Amino acid sequence: LTVLRILMALTAAGLLISGNGHRVVAAVLLVVAMLLDYFDGWYARKFHQTTSLGAHLDPFADKVMIAVIFITLMLEFRSTWFSLLVCVILARELLITIFRWRVHEKSGTLVPASMLGKIKTVVQCIVGGGLIFYIYIYPGVVPESRQVIFIAMLLTAFITVDSGLRYMLPKCSDGKKRSVMERLIQYVFGMGAREV
Repeated sequence: LTVLRILMALTAAGLLISGNGHRVVAAVLLVVAMLLDYFDGWYARKFHQTTSLGAHLDPFADKVMIAVIFITLMLEFRSTWFSLLVCVILARELLITIFRWRVHEKSGTLVPASMLGKIKTVVQCIVGGGLIFYIYIYPGVVPESRQVIFIAMLLTAFITVDSGLRYMLPKCSDGKKRSVMERLIQYVFGMGAREV
């Protein structure tokens, strides 16, 4: 399923680049790939089918899918603020991929995805997938009113960057890794934010 998701995302990218009127097919492939992501994770947990290869491939498949979705949207919107937020999102994905690879090369250990990282992927899929569906499937136009899209993209970029900082920042005094948002919550409310 993970390999299928990668192939679907790359096929969708090829269809969109070709510009031969296959935009709806490409959009459907991306939406189905996002749904398969959920089913893939559910199946692996339900039937205890988690493997080391799957643990490496799944985040890679997510990143390929997210990159195709947001680059497609960036080319469709042709907006400076949208392009900037997409670049921030993709830069984070690239840097964390390199970070995980370096850790694995040095120590042989796999850096697992945190709950915040999983939430980040869900938010990216909802925002990116929702826009793909709206623009290419129903009603098939680029939205004219962009205030809601700006807020949704800003939130997506913030969660994306914050979830990445969680891997990079030093551990807190209690030995737990936390993002900037988690540290702020802990500071403001004066309580130990639980491991996310």
